[in-house]
Amino acid sequence: MAEKIGFCSLCRSRCGTINVVEAGRLVEVRPARGHPTGQAVCPKGRAAPEIAHSAHRLTHPLRRTNAKGASDPGWVKISWDEALGEIAAKLNFYRDTYGAEAVAFALTSQSSSPISDSTDWIQRLLRLYGSPNNCFAVELCNWHKDYGHAFTYGTGLSSPDYRNADLIVLWGHNPANSWLAQADAIGEARLRGARVVSIDRA
Repeated sequence: MAEKIGFCSLCRSRCGTINVVEAGRLVEVRPARGHPTGQAVCPKGRAAPEIAHSAHRLTHPLRRTNAKGASDPGWVKISWDEALGEIAAKLNFYRDTYGAEAVAFALTSQSSSPISDSTDWIQRLLRLYGSPNNCFAVELCNWHKDYGHAFTYGTGLSSPDYRNADLIVLWGHNPANSWLAQADAIGEARLRGARVVSIDRA
């Protein structure tokens, strides 16, 4: 059994972790207390061994051989080269036939998924491809903080200094579910005497 220091990549918090590996399998994820964001690991991070070794996890590309709606999709395993080649050919076809603006790229929330480490690469692909259609899920997590303030004041908001705040207002925001490192900072502030106000839907 070995313990490996790392971080959880299942959301943008990137909490520091101690990853316990036994016989080549991840068996446990614990907080790495000495890491700046390692004071806690959320349920999603603790479930990493189950996610990594799930029998339902896809570990290779699949091609559908039957029409959509068929009772059996007819999935067949293909190589990464085949999958990437077919996707690239289709993207080129649509750009050459209808123009790059006919294709939209979409990303899920960076605060609740592992996409945050890939976002810059997807953005680069989008720009090289030439499409202006970038569909982010930032309405769930970041639009108000980054883009709303940038449009209004000329710059986005930096991460709040929760640890030194006396009053913390969480407006439609639950750091315990979407940014655990910030939840930890809020907890420290509360122990110091800070007040927390949460505004959300009933």
